[in-house]
Amino acid sequence: MVPGEPLQDPSDKHEEYPPIQCDACRSALESPDGMPSFLLIDQLTVPLVGCTDHLKQFKSVCGYTTTATAEILNHRPAGGVSCPSCHLAPYNPQQPVIQVQDGAVAVLACPEHQSEIITRFHAGLDTQQRLTAQFDASS
Repeated sequence: MVPGEPLQDPSDKHEEYPPIQCDACRSALESPDGMPSFLLIDQLTVPLVGCTDHLKQFKSVCGYTTTATAEILNHRPAGGVSCPSCHLAPYNPQQPVIQVQDGAVAVLACPEHQSEIITRFHAGLDTQQRLTAQFDASS
């Protein structure tokens, strides 16, 4: 499994989730009544579920895709979630997640914004890998 790759939908009986090694992520993802954190990036406010460390890593990688600052809030933002579909996106403990190193993050958004955040995460991973490779080559 490549970090950042979406895991398969658990309703597909032929595919299995790779194990989530992070106990804190597993606990957060299995909790049906946990309060999500919120990723603020550009004009998007997207609810996320995961442990603090992997949410920070997710934010950091997504931050490579903006000239502004990406932020994680551990409380509902004052302006709320502006997209009505994201606001109503249900949390399901069986929801597909994005692998972030040995943990995982669930993006609780409408399909359009979920796709945009996943695309940003992949673009951020590519940028991070290129920067790391350039740094390693110059050392």
